Amino acid sequence: MIATPDHVHAEAVSALLLAGVAAYCEKPLANSAGNAQELVALGRRTGVTATVGYSFRFTPALQALKRDLAAGRLGEPWLIELAEHNPQFHPDSGKPLNWKGDPAQAAGGALFEYGSHVIDMAAWLLGPIARVSSSLKRVLPGARLDDIATLQMEFQNGSTGLLISSWLLSGGFPGIRIRLHGSQALGEVWVDDRLEGGQRYRLSPALGSGGEDQPIEPMRGTRTDAVGRHMAALLSAIRGDGGGNLRTLPTLEQAAHVQDVLEASLNATSAWQDVAGTSSPLIREQENT
Repeated sequence: MIATPDHVHAEAVSALLLAGVAAYCEKPLANSAGNAQELVALGRRTGVTATVGYSFRFTPALQALKRDLAAGRLGEPWLIELAEHNPQFHPDSGKPLNWKGDPAQAAGGALFEYGSHVIDMAAWLLGPIARVSSSLKRVLPGARLDDIATLQMEFQNGSTGLLISSWLLSGGFPGIRIRLHGSQALGEVWVDDRLEGGQRYRLSPALGSGGEDQPIEPMRGTRTDAVGRHMAALLSAIRGDGGGNLRTLPTLEQAAHVQDVLEASLNATSAWQDVAGTSSPLIREQENT
């Protein structure tokens, strides 16, 4: 189990693979896409079982959405909206910012800490992400990494996506919301310990009204359920007994794709276009009235 600051992940995973020891690495897999791809290659050479801590895909509500999408209940996927935020480091009520805000240990702030989870979910639901555009905002005094990150995403299958991640904005644990708009229906998932039962899945027709909450398997503790299911799948993979939810188990290849998206997002903040006329005297006069 690798639960260190991010800059140690790649070295630790490499050491375990070379030693023939199965590994669970907390997300993200590395601080660079290059290191992540090196680990993928090493994993293929050694054949050692390894996974990365994108555990929330094991949540029953997410599993139900995945099944309904595959079964065609949502129709053709058009747009996915994703958010993960809670005020972990809010200046009034949160804890002091730790290594997660230090560029020497983390390559990104809320984007890596929270955004990586929902990027993984997006790719798990809709397939590879081909293009991104991003805005990384620093809000806390002295912040050196992003406190609020927003992304636009284009998928290889033609779908598009919007993502918000933050460790300042209101939310519970883990503070995840997904809205998947399809040609036939809208699927909405909440995973938040402020909800009764910690999760919710709602399916609504694309046109008109009549949405309904869908029955989902209860969680066994809102803060431990997803990780417990993830661990069960990992142990089953190690034993090779075919049990557990092996198809959900995050692989090094999938985690490396998330790393590719994260790195592209860090470099995709320079495509802003000024809106014509916003600096005109008339606009300024309207703002002051």
